[in-house]
Amino acid sequence: MEADYIAIGKRIKQLRRQRNMSQEVLASRIAVSVPHMSNIENGKTKFSLPVLLSLTGALEVTPDVLLVGLESKAGVRERVLKEVAAQLEDCNEAQMQLLSEIFIHSKKILQQYDKNVNKK
Repeated sequence: MEADYIAIGKRIKQLRRQRNMSQEVLASRIAVSVPHMSNIENGKTKFSLPVLLSLTGALEVTPDVLLVGLESKAGVRERVLKEVAAQLEDCNEAQMQLLSEIFIHSKKILQQYDKNVNKK
């Protein structure tokens, strides 16, 4: 099975942008030139395993996210927890309590929905 470097490059570019990171910053973090980083993102060049590992570290993802677009359960959990924590940063205590209650009730509703769907 041949790696789809164009799709991998698109995922790298998307993740870099989600992290508000310039191509120059990412290139610097993984110790490659900016033109090489551009070629990686455009799928014009293949890259080595050490570069892949550097990319996963710099983008804070697992290799499967870059290679096939999959996120492990632990990866999804970590990403969601970071997103929730970021959203809670500017909340006061009352807002956090209300959001906690909303989350708990929403989870119960989702679990009941899943239970009903799986019965069919």
